Amino acid sequence: MSAPTELPADPESMKKLEKEFSMESKSEEKKLQSAFKDMHKQEKSEAKASKSVEKAEKAVKKLEKLELETVNSLHAITHKHDVAVADLHNAQADLHTQQTQLEKLKQDLSTARKHVDQVTRDKKDHDRERHNRISQLHSSPPTQIGGPSAGTSGASTGASQERTLL
Repeated sequence: MSAPTELPADPESMKKLEKEFSMESKSEEKKLQSAFKDMHKQEKSEAKASKSVEKAEKAVKKLEKLELETVNSLHAITHKHDVAVADLHNAQADLHTQQTQLEKLKQDLSTARKHVDQVTRDKKDHDRERHNRISQLHSSPPTQIGGPSAGTSGASTGASQERTLL
């Protein structure tokens, strides 16, 4: 946000500056909503991956049990044992892949949360700056030529606009 060195003297410039502040605020609000939406997507992905890992762990345990039973009857069913071992290796590889994906999603979620925190802090800081600038605009005496009535009408219009912005 750029800060002009002088406060505008005429009501049109004040209105334009207030409108610019309002547009900046709306833009930052959209960024914040987008960051929350991205974080929500990351949370959903992480939850889905976590469920998938649990399912894969159950599959591994089931296949390990099957392997043990197959080893006990190895003499009669050697071929079935080989198939179970192969399934176990595939399930373990799948588990490893899914665990890796889960860790990456957790890192991405952490990054998204940090981003949301930063955007929230930035928005609060900018909102505070805008509010202070608007207060300065309304508290400084107008420098218009035309007597006391010219400054009064601009100040009352600005006060109603300030309520609209806040």
